[in-house]
Amino acid sequence: MKLRVPRTTTYDLPLVLVVVALTLLGLAMVYSASGIRALDALEDPRYFLAQQSAWASLGVAGMIVASRVGYHRYRALAVPLLALAILLLVLVLVPGIGVRAGGAARWLRLGELIGVQPAEVAKLALILYLGTWLGARREALRSWPITAWFLAVTAVIAGLVFVEPDLGTAIVVVVVALGIYFVAGARLREFGALAAVAVTLLALGALVQPYRAQRLLTFLDPWSDPRGAGFQTIQALYGLALGGPFGEGLGAGREKFGFLPAPYTDSIFAVLGDELGLAGTLAVVVLFLVLAYRGVRIAIRAQDPTGALIATGITVWLASQAWVNMAVVASLVPMTGLTLPFISYGGSSLCVGLIAVGILLNVGR
Repeated sequence: MKLRVPRTTTYDLPLVLVVVALTLLGLAMVYSASGIRALDALEDPRYFLAQQSAWASLGVAGMIVASRVGYHRYRALAVPLLALAILLLVLVLVPGIGVRAGGAARWLRLGELIGVQPAEVAKLALILYLGTWLGARREALRSWPITAWFLAVTAVIAGLVFVEPDLGTAIVVVVVALGIYFVAGARLREFGALAAVAVTLLALGALVQPYRAQRLLTFLDPWSDPRGAGFQTIQALYGLALGGPFGEGLGAGREKFGFLPAPYTDSIFAVLGDELGLAGTLAVVVLFLVLAYRGVRIAIRAQDPTGALIATGITVWLASQAWVNMAVVASLVPMTGLTLPFISYGGSSLCVGLIAVGILLNVGR
């Protein structure tokens, strides 16, 4: 007899509260971390806060809408969304169309003020596609054609992201895809083989270019070049250490004043540690653990394979990206350039992340 979990018409309140708390904390930290730079460059200390607030409002509206749209409707939209994501990833690589910054082409400019990061759209599009596609083919999952197509789709998305170049996001894409594939019913032996191949390819990709190899060497010994390649790693560690148990106070941190290269994006967790201390960083870790738990719970209680796989993909995405970002700041893994979900500055990341949570809430209803 198949055990059926009763459906509910209410939303997962703990998940909603966690995401709201992370988003509000993110707005406060973006303002604190970016204010001095915005004042210096743009003569408006609230510039980045205003931008992030606008994206947060759009994202919350999208989350509400997504939470009310039955996730089964994405079966008809999955292929067009994936095709759109691939098109955007190709366009961002075209000179004159993609916006380059820091040596990477990761953005498309829409008008004078709006920038979109296609990789964020691609992550959600891939989750919806794999969730709906594998959810309808679980019985045939172990056949070679299904596995080959899964590998091809994942490789296209991860490959396009990789050549931007954005190794961190490419890793997240692969981890999410493998997570969905495993939950869909893959044999442990096959899953292990695919994971080993993925790790090998990503490792080779990380070492094939000199600057990535330099990042690895810097991770192993940042003090060998404290004013050069190891500067960001060391300053991030200083930020965590300077905060002590309870921090120097919101807005009173020192590392954002020209020390951290990316205080309101990649390194915002270091600023958070500087200003809110160990208590603040642990609170953020707990919030993400609760988010992961509620996501896993929704996946387990989903009424069909499609819902379970979509919930799995969204949960693995948000949880793994959060872990990597915090681990980078703590010098547990090499630098990747990943943002901290809901907290780092970045409109595309925040908006798409909130919409993804809306879909997760719908699966859990």
